[in-house]
Amino acid sequence: MKIVKLLVLVMLAIFAIGVLELAYEGGHRLILGNASYSSEAIYEVPGTSVEIVLERRAIHLFLAEYERVLVLREGNEELFRKKAADDSGGYCRMNVYQTSATEYFLSGDLSFDRYFLNTAKATFRDAGLEPKPTNAKFVGAFDSDEESEWRFIP
Repeated sequence: MKIVKLLVLVMLAIFAIGVLELAYEGGHRLILGNASYSSEAIYEVPGTSVEIVLERRAIHLFLAEYERVLVLREGNEELFRKKAADDSGGYCRMNVYQTSATEYFLSGDLSFDRYFLNTAKATFRDAGLEPKPTNAKFVGAFDSDEESEWRFIP
């Protein structure tokens, strides 16, 4: 009988922790309008310690809506952080094209979700409605894989 009571107490404790976690996350989203955590997809620039990162943070409790932020890092140092277009339909994918040894063109699914990035100068510019450069070579995409993990897919 003691074992049954102990198992019931353990199950109640696990249930209580789960409820507290859901309440915290739900409250965070309700009050602040976004998730308390973000997911990172990282492209490591070959031959360097530079990383292009696309962070994704849920901004709706149950719909696939995300705030996205582009980050350029070198080693442990963050060189810049720039807000990309919000994703209001769950189409977070962003293609990465290389236009030179240090320049990249990033393009999302929305026509205004396009950016130029120079990793050597650590500069970032909104491309607006400019088309993809003709010399752009596809490198990969920030997207969810088959297991729904947010990552860079070469």
